[in-house]
Amino acid sequence: MNQIHLDEVGSTNTWLLDALNRGEEFPDETVVWTTRQTAGRGQTGNSWEAEPDRNISFSVLLKPEFLAPRDQFVLSQITALSVAHVVNGLIKWPNDIFVNEGKICGILIEHKLQGSRISHSVLGVGINVNQTRWVGSAPNPTSLKLQTGLEYVPQEVMEQVCAKITAYYRQLRTCPELARQQIHQEFMSRLYRRKGFYPYVDAATGEAFQASIAGIEPDGRLRLQPSADNRTGQLPSERVYWFKDVKFVLPCGVTKE
Repeated sequence: MNQIHLDEVGSTNTWLLDALNRGEEFPDETVVWTTRQTAGRGQTGNSWEAEPDRNISFSVLLKPEFLAPRDQFVLSQITALSVAHVVNGLIKWPNDIFVNEGKICGILIEHKLQGSRISHSVLGVGINVNQTRWVGSAPNPTSLKLQTGLEYVPQEVMEQVCAKITAYYRQLRTCPELARQQIHQEFMSRLYRRKGFYPYVDAATGEAFQASIAGIEPDGRLRLQPSADNRTGQLPSERVYWFKDVKFVLPCGVTKE
């Protein structure tokens, strides 16, 4: 991958998107990275806390013009799988990586569409590497150091993840249909809380319910199977949710989209 290192930046995603909007050109598979991200962004306006020089924040530019816009969720899958392989975590639909119920990574993916194609995609990733204390309100952060007791070189962690992203991406470009099927199967096998019933909250109604993951649609919608009705013993109909429409209830009792 072509690498661009920034000593300090508010957000690697914002920096890269702004440069593209100004008309700057970068090759496919370019990564912009820093260990000093001061205003990291998460999904729907959330922030990402990263202690300077203790973690890694990076954004990967892809130009997947071979993918239809309806298939863009596969890029979320390959990003999450790549991080999960390196940190040995589980994927929490659709943009977090968990290790032992702690969030070790956040992912923010932004696309630019032109007609019937994806012009470019920016895969933003923040990984907690050596940080051990957080001052924000994140309910369950963890890091590689907290999980293993070891110190890591943040750039080396990033390069391992980028190597995985590149491998999946090139597989996808070479044989899109077969690769999408294989990636989806692997994604499902590493999904957080893939088996069993767990508590959820419907974001629109506030209703709490128990459900198991029944699947994920190609467009990224989560399918949940509520538990059997106590009176009849019958399983209710599946529920289908877009991101932010349903919340996971973590072991600490906090809800998390």
